[in-house]
Amino acid sequence: MKKLVLLMIISAFSATVFAQSDAKTKIDANLMFAKNQIQRSIDDPKNSVPDDVMKLLYQPEVWKAELAVIIKEPVSAFPANWLAPIQDKINELKGLLENGWKDRSWKQPPFSRPVEEGMAKAKFLSYYKGASVLKIGSNYKDWNMFKNSLGIPTNKFIRGIALVKYPGQEFCIQQEWIVKQTYAGGKWSASKVDSFGGGGVLMKCN
Repeated sequence: MKKLVLLMIISAFSATVFAQSDAKTKIDANLMFAKNQIQRSIDDPKNSVPDDVMKLLYQPEVWKAELAVIIKEPVSAFPANWLAPIQDKINELKGLLENGWKDRSWKQPPFSRPVEEGMAKAKFLSYYKGASVLKIGSNYKDWNMFKNSLGIPTNKFIRGIALVKYPGQEFCIQQEWIVKQTYAGGKWSASKVDSFGGGGVLMKCN
């Protein structure tokens, strides 16, 4: 769970292994990496999908343009049938998603933490341009605390989920969020959103 994890991995992978490779080699390597990510979503019981895979499935031209920047090749270097090596897996996952999301509905978490939920919602709206947070809730009634081997607190967090809708999509995505405080110098830090989004489970918006 986190923003553009796949793109970051692809960037490092491309820069180190394929710095001197031709465009086709770099494109094919990244497509095979994406294929592995797609397979993980296929194998997941709820077909949870990372952000970057969602973009590849539903906005392939955007995905291609972003990859072109990462591998430092022009978009024109991509062949007309550039998705052919993984098209079967794309079709398989899209079929699972589009057959499955209508059978899933939001289940409101048992607790409400208005302050932390507000912080998480602001992050979703800021990062995912044009998105709407339709519902949100917390899985914890109070802070979940971690301590070290000496029994001294190290951090505590509130975890929850949000139902997010993106422009132009019929379905919504249930995504996780975490708000965290750290303990140092005998006091707790201010709360901050430690993680949010990065992908999730497709479902109905109501």
